[in-house]
Amino acid sequence: MPIRIESEEREANLKAVLQHVCGLGCRVILLEADAQSAFKDKNDIPQSVEHKFVTDNSPVFHRTKYINALLNETNTEIVAVWDADILIAYHQVYEAVNNIMKGCTIAYPYNGEYVMLSEKESNAARRIFDIENLKSLKLKSVFGRPFCGGVFLVHRERYLQCGGENEHFTGWGPEDAERLRRVSILGHRVEWTKEGQAYHLNHSRGKNSNFYSEEDAIKLRKELVKVCSMEKEELLNYITGESWK
Repeated sequence: MPIRIESEEREANLKAVLQHVCGLGCRVILLEADAQSAFKDKNDIPQSVEHKFVTDNSPVFHRTKYINALLNETNTEIVAVWDADILIAYHQVYEAVNNIMKGCTIAYPYNGEYVMLSEKESNAARRIFDIENLKSLKLKSVFGRPFCGGVFLVHRERYLQCGGENEHFTGWGPEDAERLRRVSILGHRVEWTKEGQAYHLNHSRGKNSNFYSEEDAIKLRKELVKVCSMEKEELLNYITGESWK
């Protein structure tokens, strides 16, 4: 989980998500990259979480670079990359793990539906993540297509063979769509769970929740179009070439 805390809301979200993720009983690595750590008290983070801090004075949070660093550090067959404001039911994670074991390279632990919780709903979910209550509300997804961000599981070795994260995406942008398309072009399987939504906790939109500049917006969109336009052989040459990293 690579993070940069921009607000009190984001810190509250992170704490709720960490408590939830720790319930899975797996290794959790929190990589914080910023000018200085947002955590003054070690008790702010569950003891089972490995907190790593990297000094990074750049105003742009290079998330893809830090995900690659974490992928290269871990040695488990399956790795989950988890945003600090996403909650999903445990059984959806288990289904995604099974999809990876059955041959998927990327498995999304939700059915493609992405729900933005209101401030009131988020406050309640931070206290108690009541999945049955949220399901009963029949909240609508904010996208008219299957969502492909927030949290995803990968077969580590196969995903690294697909290039891992595309570090040309230096900040907020369409890297989720690029990841899905690139892996698909290379002939790897991608699946969503049959049921279950992803729930996004409310927070204000800071400088790393939008394109950093109009110039960056153009550059990152061009990278998306570039990758999506490639055939398999061309893409293989691209991800193994010197310009990839």
